[in-house]
Amino acid sequence: MRVFEGFKFRVKDTPVHKLDPRSKAIMTIVIMILSLIFYEPIPLILILLLNILIIYIGKSLREWLNSMRGVALLIVFIFVLNYIFSISENRLNYSVVMALRFINVVSSFSLFFLTTSPDDFADALLKLRIPYEYVLMFTMALRFVPTLARDLQIIYDAHRSRGLEIDTGNFIERTRKLLPILITLFIFEIKRSLSIAEALESRAFNPRVKRTYFKELRMKSIDWLVVLLMLLLLTVVVVMKISNSIPDFLLVKIPDFF
Repeated sequence: MRVFEGFKFRVKDTPVHKLDPRSKAIMTIVIMILSLIFYEPIPLILILLLNILIIYIGKSLREWLNSMRGVALLIVFIFVLNYIFSISENRLNYSVVMALRFINVVSSFSLFFLTTSPDDFADALLKLRIPYEYVLMFTMALRFVPTLARDLQIIYDAHRSRGLEIDTGNFIERTRKLLPILITLFIFEIKRSLSIAEALESRAFNPRVKRTYFKELRMKSIDWLVVLLMLLLLTVVVVMKISNSIPDFLLVKIPDFF
């Protein structure tokens, strides 16, 4: 369940945590766009280092590393799959780029969710005039992720205590052994969703009622500075990319060795 560690909010007193969710959302989007612009590994590595630096400032490096360990097998799968089926002349470079892109996208989302409270994120979505019922569904689904991971771990441990040997056998046998765990989890989460629906009904939930909020989200000077810097970075990179003025050492590709 390590992969979920990188998407679970932790309350910490850091400059990144204090940023407005909207400025962090723009930062995440810009990092994702930059990751999709380049087909060379060096710029993608620099973007990854920027991601890691911001995560370090947010004191969330350990959680990010845990999430990276959780998706390590998927990263290897993406690399191998692209190397085998790539139609590019330079398959090794293309495979490395695809793997780095995936790492950057996961890292940018991890950065956002590790440092952004679901409540603040919901308030930010409401500020964007998104209907309350959709915001509620999204934030409940977001809160559901760590709960789902915890329930899965509990069910997994319960089945193992009853003698289910999941770690033995070939791939097909292991997949079959996971079936009772997934069925149990599915039934358990349906019951949980019904309980949530009953709780909302018992409290006379009405999404169209006007609400007041304990804390009002406001963009501060540092938030506008972050937005300005990220948009400026994106603009400069796009202009340099279009005008072919990016330094040559950044455009070096990995050669195929065989």
